[in-house]
Amino acid sequence: MRFLGESSEALLALAGLDGAMLLLCGWLWARCSRLKRESLAASSDAERINGLLDEAKRLAASAEEIAAIGLWQYFLDEGRHEWSPGLRDIFGLGQDEIFLPGDAETLLAANGVDLVSLVMARQAEEKPFSLRFAIMRLDGSMRVLAIRAQHLGASAKCSRRVLGVVTDITEQSRREKGLAQSRDIALREARKARELANTDPLTGLANRRRVMAELDRLIVSSRQSGAPLAVIMLDIDYFKQVNDTHGHPAGDDVLRSIGQILRQQARAGDVAGRIGGEEFVWIAREADVTVARALAERLRQAVAERGAGIGAPPVTVSVGLATMRDDDSGLGLFARADQALYQAKDQGRNTVRMAA
Repeated sequence: MRFLGESSEALLALAGLDGAMLLLCGWLWARCSRLKRESLAASSDAERINGLLDEAKRLAASAEEIAAIGLWQYFLDEGRHEWSPGLRDIFGLGQDEIFLPGDAETLLAANGVDLVSLVMARQAEEKPFSLRFAIMRLDGSMRVLAIRAQHLGASAKCSRRVLGVVTDITEQSRREKGLAQSRDIALREARKARELANTDPLTGLANRRRVMAELDRLIVSSRQSGAPLAVIMLDIDYFKQVNDTHGHPAGDDVLRSIGQILRQQARAGDVAGRIGGEEFVWIAREADVTVARALAERLRQAVAERGAGIGAPPVTVSVGLATMRDDDSGLGLFARADQALYQAKDQGRNTVRMAA
């Protein structure tokens, strides 16, 4: 009966389960307290005392079974475990099986659970604490258990000990795992949807919305760091003739080819995108006028030298570029690069022009 009596308040603090269980435990302890008082009043009647104690044990066992809990105590000075019938049942021991000294240590060690070390690592905590561990029951089934425990100091009737309420949370753990998996799937799908919403489906480059968002972000970053920033825009020369002569599938091949070249030319941290039709953009970080012009010319030349060896008609591109000024917004920088692009197309195509 060490599980009853003076540990009642601690046990109620530990039983952080649902409301029904708390009511059950409260009723049980109240019932046992009344039985104890009655037994003291009838101390001359041994038969009545034994009957009351038997009823208390039965009530405790019924409460454990109904609430699906087990009670565990570890007496620090004696190095002794004490398991309630409910806890033995959780581990798969039948009520008629003899539970000998050392069986608790054997069952825990067989499952690789050093419960004593786990709770002793929390001995400085005055409030109840929770732990989880997995076991294999004697019937071979794997179970996940939770223990809500608290360190109790020595008293006139009992030495220092740890009192714990053990529950089988296997189904709860499975639900939590299922919810976690569902959440991970939802997050992956959300990321995928977000990526698709920001990606040009034909070339795999950033689409216009993402390009403009990244441009605004990089402008803020460049202003804070003082690093230069450039926008390079390119347009495929005479692209309509490609579609009219070779068909739209060939035109799509050209767009994918230009997208691949642009991706290869862009540096780490740069942004490459297709902003519509046959127009592409390259946001070049830390690129001043000299660097931006060199990058734009290298890109123009790479497209011109590509040839028809990859199954798409040969094309050239016109390129316009602009570097960030102190008063530039994202739209302003974008518009100046676009203006330079149209100057390149008006002045013969397959060339690079710099914004004023």
